[in-house]
Amino acid sequence: MKTETTQRSPSSLAGALGMPCALLSLASGLVSLVVAFILCWGPFAGSIRRMCEQAGVFSAALGLVLAGIGMASQRKRVRWVALLAVVVNLAILSFTIDTIFMLMR
Repeated sequence: MKTETTQRSPSSLAGALGMPCALLSLASGLVSLVVAFILCWGPFAGSIRRMCEQAGVFSAALGLVLAGIGMASQRKRVRWVALLAVVVNLAILSFTIDTIFMLMR
């Protein structure tokens, strides 16, 4: 009887969900980054601005968690997409925190 000697990569959460998590983090991060830019220069009411700031911080935090799952993958392409998602989500955090505390005004 022949034994199969095919090598399989170990199944793990990061291996199975790495690319979907990295892509989801990148896509949601890009949308949130656009919203953060609009929020910085748009004339909005105070309550709407505060709600958007809190949503931006939550979105960036969730995006960083998803990008972290992608960074744990062993595939190089997944890690590059996850690294790009980390940069985008950190940019969201910086713009949102700047809007909250008005550091650059």
